[in-house]
Amino acid sequence: MFPPVPAKGRRHKRVLRMDESKTSAPCGRIPVLTLLLIGGAVAVDLLPGCAPWLVYDRSAILSGEIWRMFTGHWVHFSFRHLVYDLVPLGLAGWIIETRGQPGFGWFCALAPWAISAALLVFEPQMRFCGGLSGLATGALVFLALGGLSDPRPWRWVCGAVLLALAGKTLFELAAGRSVLDTLAGLPVVVSVTSHIAGAATAFFSYAVAAVCDRRKFCRKPCNFGPQIIPLPIRNGTIPKSNWRRS
Repeated sequence: MFPPVPAKGRRHKRVLRMDESKTSAPCGRIPVLTLLLIGGAVAVDLLPGCAPWLVYDRSAILSGEIWRMFTGHWVHFSFRHLVYDLVPLGLAGWIIETRGQPGFGWFCALAPWAISAALLVFEPQMRFCGGLSGLATGALVFLALGGLSDPRPWRWVCGAVLLALAGKTLFELAAGRSVLDTLAGLPVVVSVTSHIAGAATAFFSYAVAAVCDRRKFCRKPCNFGPQIIPLPIRNGTIPKSNWRRS
């Protein structure tokens, strides 16, 4: 059985160029989601009067103010707290959206709810909570998972990021405080639960996106399947130049 023989000519070159353009990463894509995340945090910081109505308040949430589970992550308690959250989130989100990594939108939509739900269940003593550190941790994990299948040295960088985040989480669990809190003296108590919940949401979003992307690829016509391509026939036979071994 002969495998498909590529068609020759300008049409074939045009098809190859279209396929390469689809597989290449879009370099000029604007990181819309990342800008929205950062812009929301900056806007809330510039309007401190809104913070009491948006911050994560356990008693208020249990009383029915469910929106605080989502909006509380954009409330920060100091300018240093804001900077420490926005720098890693902005960097990771910008790279993710520039690479066109699928599933980041689902992560941004699910992570605030998942992190707040984890706080309600596993940290009942915490009354107030704020900050995007959980989403920043999840964004770094999401980026690193997508880079594990890339060529070196980026694959090594992503593996090192995952190892560093795992070590940071283990230190926080053992010491009961954050690495940044120890090094920089932040005036807030860091919640390890929010970081773990953000990382777990990143794993889930990445896995779902990978499965959906694989199914979407399988629905497309496959180039390695049986195809009917007209071959040049001379005197009732196919020239040897068009023979291919299977």
